[in-house]
Amino acid sequence: MSSKNNQLLLISVKPQYARKIFSGEKTVELRKSAPRKANKDSLLLIYVTSPVKELWGICKIDEIISNNPMDLWDEIGDKTGISKKEYSAYYKKSNNAYGIKLKDIKNFLDNPIKLTLLKDLIPGFAPPQTYRYIDKNIMNLI
Repeated sequence: MSSKNNQLLLISVKPQYARKIFSGEKTVELRKSAPRKANKDSLLLIYVTSPVKELWGICKIDEIISNNPMDLWDEIGDKTGISKKEYSAYYKKSNNAYGIKLKDIKNFLDNPIKLTLLKDLIPGFAPPQTYRYIDKNIMNLI
């Protein structure tokens, strides 16, 4: 992240998509809203939702792209790890689509960080519905 920003972007990802991120099959994470404070080379933590409930890794943002859903699919559909049918269903009621291009993906799969530990380290922590920002000094505790 930029020196003026002391926050990490934390995103929630369903287990089936997280597996594809860490296998390299999925290099673009889709969102209906753009993370405003993040930019190229910002750090992004990947939290895997229920039933896993663990922090699986960290990566850098290569780029955040936006477009209308159909044009974005044409641009990055093969990097999303989902079918066009799933993509269309996800963006069914949206005029805007955002793709977060991921790079330098590092996994914690040998020692994932459980939700219970995250709650101990970050008072009041709750996994985000889509994304949230947390203090990047948390990485010193993990």
